[in-house]
Amino acid sequence: MLLFNTCDSLSFFSQTKTCPHCHHNDYRLQNHSRFLRFSIVPMLPLAWHYQYQCNHCQHSMPLSIMQLPWLEKLSLIKYFIGTLLLIWLVIFFYTQHLDELKTKQAILSQPQAFDTYLVHADKFSQEPLRPENLKVAQVLEFDDQTITFQISNYRYKRDNGITMAMRTSLLVQKGYFSSKKMTLPRSEVQRLYDEGTIYDVLRPYAYSLYGGFVMFPPRPKPLYEGVKLNKNNQQGIIYYKDGLFEDAFESFLLASKEGSQWGQLNTAQMYRDGEGVEKDLSQAIYWYQQAAEQNNHKAKIQLKELCIEHACK
Repeated sequence: MLLFNTCDSLSFFSQTKTCPHCHHNDYRLQNHSRFLRFSIVPMLPLAWHYQYQCNHCQHSMPLSIMQLPWLEKLSLIKYFIGTLLLIWLVIFFYTQHLDELKTKQAILSQPQAFDTYLVHADKFSQEPLRPENLKVAQVLEFDDQTITFQISNYRYKRDNGITMAMRTSLLVQKGYFSSKKMTLPRSEVQRLYDEGTIYDVLRPYAYSLYGGFVMFPPRPKPLYEGVKLNKNNQQGIIYYKDGLFEDAFESFLLASKEGSQWGQLNTAQMYRDGEGVEKDLSQAIYWYQQAAEQNNHKAKIQLKELCIEHACK
């Protein structure tokens, strides 16, 4: 509420003087200036009215601003507090606005996957103009020359409908975006932004906007992926169980040459026992050593046992 108000000066800003009319010692500086205020906050002075006045005989003498005591002059700033605060707020929000524009321009200049653009559908994707004319476009791919978007199947009449869709993670639901893609030159995207067809540019933070997901978080890498099985080694095991030792040996040897520590262990065992191949302890020791170098615990134990009876290099 804007109000007109008057204010009396604090008495300690001037010493009590003797009234020139009645010589009574109650001659004080009075302030009956009018100022505009917002609630209790002074905004702007409307009229200065200072005077010395005797509270005994009511004799008064007006004073100009330049004739005021210096403490009273310093206190005049209080009448501009609201205006100064208003100016500061305007500057602050204008600076925030400029920073926001710079951020949006940076997103346009350096796109990332899943940047989310809010667009007018009739001009962006050349759709018929309808009351529900707002859509969501999301960056899928980009290069130095072009940006590829996916466009929402849903249309909105007001911006708060899009905000609610983001809050409820609707953008990651199946069927929200059309399967058709739209590729535009970067210069065209900039033009659409400058003319207002793209009226807002958002970049997800922690995969979300307005508290809801607008993209699926990447799946964490498993802490343990299990033993990587070599196909030749697995085929050799099948042959071995069926009693096809020669075929099993060939498969184990292929796995060994591919670097499989279990293929090397199985090859060494077949050389050691003469299964599917002529017994050859030197070859057995060699393949045991290859598996042991890959920290195969079973190969280390069997190599140690073999080396007790036979010299190992």
